Amino acid sequence: MREKSENLYKASRTTAGLTQEQAAALLAIAPRTLSDYENGHTRVPDDIVAAMSDYYKAPLLAIQHLQQTSVLGKYLPAIIAPQTNGDLTAQLSIAEWRLKQVVDDILRIMENGTVDEAEKPGFKQAIEYLRQINSKLLSAAVFAEGIE
Repeated sequence: MREKSENLYKASRTTAGLTQEQAAALLAIAPRTLSDYENGHTRVPDDIVAAMSDYYKAPLLAIQHLQQTSVLGKYLPAIIAPQTNGDLTAQLSIAEWRLKQVVDDILRIMENGTVDEAEKPGFKQAIEYLRQINSKLLSAAVFAEGIE
């Protein structure tokens, strides 16, 4: 996991077409410091990752950073970034279709104001579907932010 985390920063920088020197200047840090971040010698502070995400136009970097370096990262939804505009459309269509079903299920379960024992498995499944929908929508948003 550490090697994967180390390479996130370099991969995002190179995808943005920046040299270490150019990126370091944008981030107002020494090139050596950036090198240390990219090689895993020094933990990258969250404020620097936020700046990297902005300058590199890589919002996914911030999410991946938190998922891999913070104990709170496990609470973030998984992101499977669409690769094409068609993927984006498909993810949004699936999310929309699934959301309609889940809302109907939750409304049916909650119509009497409680979740009884027999309904708990269906309710738990509906909540899991909501998490999956959230992941698809966040993935779509991250991809769409990269479209210029």
